[in-house]
Amino acid sequence: MSGPLEVAGRYKLASYWWLASELVRRNPQLELLETYPMDGFYDCLSLFGAGSRGPVHIDLNRLGSVHVHPDYIHFIEIGELVSQENPHDAVKRIEGVAGLTPAVKAPASSARVVTLRVIAALMNFVVNDRAQWDVRMLAPYSSGYAIPLPGSPHAGDEKSPLRGVFANPADLHAFLISSRFADPFVPGRFWALKRDDEVVAVFDARGVAHTAHARTALKPLYARTGRNITQTMATALADVLP
Repeated sequence: MSGPLEVAGRYKLASYWWLASELVRRNPQLELLETYPMDGFYDCLSLFGAGSRGPVHIDLNRLGSVHVHPDYIHFIEIGELVSQENPHDAVKRIEGVAGLTPAVKAPASSARVVTLRVIAALMNFVVNDRAQWDVRMLAPYSSGYAIPLPGSPHAGDEKSPLRGVFANPADLHAFLISSRFADPFVPGRFWALKRDDEVVAVFDARGVAHTAHARTALKPLYARTGRNITQTMATALADVLP
């Protein structure tokens, strides 16, 4: 009898980003954060919000299973998720045990939802690229894998980790001030796209994608492409895609 299906990390990242974005698209009250339960033993995309039976807490462990707290730990294994013919079956199963009751028709995507869907589309687009791609939360602290705020005590004395996007310190300063990065800091609002070890794009979940050559408002672009998320992603990130 064969054991559990082994799944490469790149497929886990792509699958969980799609799953997270789809759950938020259907249930826009959910917030998406990066968390590190059990003192960093787990590395999760975590969803929090309200459901029909009370608070919702879903952990998509980048290294393994989907956990729906408190009663459904290891609810879906990643091998099961990627082997399903219809990925939406997993979405509906998670909603069922989490007490989520989405509308029959998903609401129009807000700027935040468009941003998360663009990230998910990107991670699925580059899944077989030679480079290693990842998306990490930007934060004013260095807990877990979060990328610390440039210039903060946690960032150390090295050059800014965002220099692949904001090569000029003045541009970085303008971004931090204009976006009100830490005034106050909102966990899950900012995400950094990494290609190998370099940050090549920064996403503001209020609906903006920053690259070295462009600052793109995603929701208006989404409207101009006829609400095509793939075209939105490809246009906004043209200068960083393989």
